[in-house]
Amino acid sequence: MILVTGGTGFVGRNIVRKLVQEEKQKVRCLVRKGGRREVLEGLDVELAEGDITSPVTLAGAMKGVDVVIHIVGIIREIPPDVTFEKIHAEGTANVVEAAKRAGVKKFVHMSAMGSRADTPGRYHTTKWAGEEAVRSSGIPFVIFRPSIICGKDDEFVNMFAQMVRQTWFLPVFNVIGSGKVKMQPIYVGDVAHCFVKAALSADIVNKTYELGGPERLSIDEMLDTIFRVMGVWKRKVHMPITAAWPMAFVMEKTCTKPMLTREQLIMLKSDNVGDITEMKRDFKLMPMRFEDAVRTYLQV
Repeated sequence: MILVTGGTGFVGRNIVRKLVQEEKQKVRCLVRKGGRREVLEGLDVELAEGDITSPVTLAGAMKGVDVVIHIVGIIREIPPDVTFEKIHAEGTANVVEAAKRAGVKKFVHMSAMGSRADTPGRYHTTKWAGEEAVRSSGIPFVIFRPSIICGKDDEFVNMFAQMVRQTWFLPVFNVIGSGKVKMQPIYVGDVAHCFVKAALSADIVNKTYELGGPERLSIDEMLDTIFRVMGVWKRKVHMPITAAWPMAFVMEKTCTKPMLTREQLIMLKSDNVGDITEMKRDFKLMPMRFEDAVRTYLQV
């Protein structure tokens, strides 16, 4: 039995679908009360109600589980209950502890490219804290650090596409920052491939992998790709990050789901790229190019 946390999310449901439909695995998904269970309809999966921030709800979900795939993560906070510390650090530690008590044989964990102890942003430092909980658990593990993940229902590409549609009559497109910061976008199908193989392979153990596509693209280059796929042309106008800071602050204080946060602005200051040599070798994967990936789901 494989337990997937975050199985109703964008990445999680792609992993669950691959495990069930292609690998014919028994899968149990941890779902919160009131969670989006409908996205798993039609899949032969067990559902276990629980919350990673509430340790007492995890024991039942772990019964009979051999492998845990821990996907839960957030990109926006909803204080005081939903914060990076509570989800990435404390929540991961709770899942790890429950897995230890249940005798789980392998723990496959979703972190993020750029995670380390001394980053300027709390997103990556809390992701690092989650990694540390996994590494120190004594459970055989695999940790993945993906860059931006793209695919149907993603937030990144679809957000920009929606902005293009809403401003179709304007010849310009506002971009926060220089547009030169580079990322290494990876297709969600390639991410799912790596997670599934790591969960099922006895040879892949106690390793940390960076996951990324074959290209290191600047934000401007990614936007140009989105424009090209959508068949539009817009001149990019860049806004300094310092000028966007007050706007992000106001959005955080007034919106339940802010389009822009100060943490995102911090991340816009640094490249988000890595070495995917081991990913390609160990998972026998030639990752999809960004434009090819975007064309699989983006509509005009």
